[in-house]
Amino acid sequence: MRSEIQCPSCQAWLGKNVILSWVKIIGFYGGVSLFALSYFDVEARSIAMPVAIGCILAMFISHLMDSLKVIEAPIEEEVDNSEHLQKYR
Repeated sequence: MRSEIQCPSCQAWLGKNVILSWVKIIGFYGGVSLFALSYFDVEARSIAMPVAIGCILAMFISHLMDSLKVIEAPIEEEVDNSEHLQKYR
């Protein structure tokens, strides 16, 4: 669940949020299984449908919130530009 990629332009390591990935997986499979249960079992439909809708909503919200975060920033090289700055003073 914890995957990291390296940005080709800035060489920073980016990672995914593990908790939101689990919420997406549980929300999807919980919603699909509860929709299937409510389709085949009429008595469970009154409780399974609202819970399935809640699972799917949790999956959509966590999908919108999930973004890459910086794990390790690239090392910035300090450039000595004091001579360049002295020209304009």
